[in-house]
Amino acid sequence: MNVCIGMRTVSFLGIFLGAICAFAFPLHAQFGLPGAQHALSISFSPLYPGPGETVSLTVQSPLFDISQSKVLWRANGKIIAQGTGVDSVQVQAGALGAATTVEVAVSTPDGTAASANATILPAELDLLVDSNTYIPPFYRGGARTSAGGELRLEARPRFRRGGAFVSASELTYTWRRNGEVMGSISGRGKASVIISAPPLFGTDTISVEARTSDGVVSRIQSLTLSSATPILALYENHPLFGILYHRALGPATFIPESEMTFTAVPFFAPARSADDPGLQYAWQVNGVNVASSPSRSNELTINAENSSGRALVGLDLTHATNYYLDARATWNITFSTEGSATNPFRTTQ
Repeated sequence: MNVCIGMRTVSFLGIFLGAICAFAFPLHAQFGLPGAQHALSISFSPLYPGPGETVSLTVQSPLFDISQSKVLWRANGKIIAQGTGVDSVQVQAGALGAATTVEVAVSTPDGTAASANATILPAELDLLVDSNTYIPPFYRGGARTSAGGELRLEARPRFRRGGAFVSASELTYTWRRNGEVMGSISGRGKASVIISAPPLFGTDTISVEARTSDGVVSRIQSLTLSSATPILALYENHPLFGILYHRALGPATFIPESEMTFTAVPFFAPARSADDPGLQYAWQVNGVNVASSPSRSNELTINAENSSGRALVGLDLTHATNYYLDARATWNITFSTEGSATNPFRTTQ
């Protein structure tokens, strides 16, 4: 499994961290001005700050001229800013689950006053992604998605209230693709979902919102995914050591033997293995269609005895049901007609 890309970590799918700002705006007015109970509101930037992140707060009012009013800001009871027209402040969010209460009091020149408060409650949410595409053993990267494949997404929230973590199964998840809610896979406890990959040459933005049942704590995380074109790579299949995954053959390769078995590896093809029954390999040697190995369709053995020793190997890869898959590659291989024993793990300087 990777990453992150994904369960195999994006990379892709590295891990993504964020946090929530859950808030309510209880308001009160010190004087009986009609509508004063709704006179103030507080906005946040960023809307979902992380633990320890700097948050900008701005007070707004449809009734008061903030620029001409005296403004007093407090965070957890401590004065952090005051003065005429001080309509915004910056506050550092606390640790995970540690609430920071911010209060603002506004007094107009005619003596009318109102106040509002809000609570910043940080939480974290990771969004992991994994693809059902194929990558070979020892590959250090993630399994990138390709058109016609599937993605498995998992939200891993860390919500803390009252000194205890909230169970992921108790949260409600809203999944969106390009801003559109995917209602069939959203709901309570649906932290893990499977969706189709982006279309051919397409890019999708996938987001998930996790929130408590009362809506007090909420967090949104998103990532952008694009479909990759499957890549064909060719490896030597050694009779003793097996497939030499550490050394892919280049476009032009010299083989110090007169016979060799080759194995094709379809990076990022929507398949469980390189010889998945759905994958259809079509081999050509010097422009002539040739049959693959009877046991594995992704293997080809070439014997260059009694020949010039040159082989232009071509390979077309399609899929029985996924019509988006269409990969091609060629390799110009020169064999030694004399043959010699070599060390398959020798590197060329």
